[in-house]
Amino acid sequence: MGVSIVIPTYKRADLLERLLKSIEQQVYKYYEVIIIDDNSPNSQEYNNLIQKYSQKINNLTYIRNSKNKGAPYSRNQGILKSKYELIALVDDDDEWLPTKLQEQVKLFSNCGPEVGIVYTWTDAINDKGELVHEFRSTIHGNAIRQMLKGCFIPSPSVMVKKDAIIKSKLFDESFPSCQDWDMWTRILNNGYSCEVVKSVQTIYHKHTRESIGSSKNARNGYKKFYKKHLKLFLKYFFKTLELKEIKKALIYIIR
Repeated sequence: MGVSIVIPTYKRADLLERLLKSIEQQVYKYYEVIIIDDNSPNSQEYNNLIQKYSQKINNLTYIRNSKNKGAPYSRNQGILKSKYELIALVDDDDEWLPTKLQEQVKLFSNCGPEVGIVYTWTDAINDKGELVHEFRSTIHGNAIRQMLKGCFIPSPSVMVKKDAIIKSKLFDESFPSCQDWDMWTRILNNGYSCEVVKSVQTIYHKHTRESIGSSKNARNGYKKFYKKHLKLFLKYFFKTLELKEIKKALIYIIR
């Protein structure tokens, strides 16, 4: 099974190089890499990096957006240009351990066709290299209810079937944040299930550089998510009287 690795990037060529090093070291080699540069101002730095890694990674494609259009747009462009049945999505500032792709492809191979997403356990570390959080979710199967309560899939770890993304109409480019949460919610709501590799295969780097999660766009993304999926909250939580979940959604919507 081939894997298309899709990486949106913006102004962080140095961090992208760390990720590319970890991709080069993957035990599983049947992959392509698609990098979408969202019109970074440091274009020469990117050109040098791509030239270097084009000699290390055989199937590497570099796309530069004509103007800055955001991460969801960039991810969609990479997905549409991908040639393999599995998509591994990762941001430029994250990192993989050598067996990451191997373990996920193995799990996909042993699962039924209903499985659309496979994620892994993840460690979060800070700029000092200190462990600050352990993502150890074991949620699997038809997990739409759990996904509505909160995104349990670490962003550096996800591998998803291309068909599942296409059938769910790609990432919503209007979201300022929470695009991944929205995407996984729609995939699970379309009848797909998820599975998890219960070992640490990815590293989420928490750093002090500019990021969506630390900006005002984060709250706007939450508000948009709850507004978009309010009917699902009513469907899954009203009959079971889990009213706190509905209340949480309404609070974000009206603020």
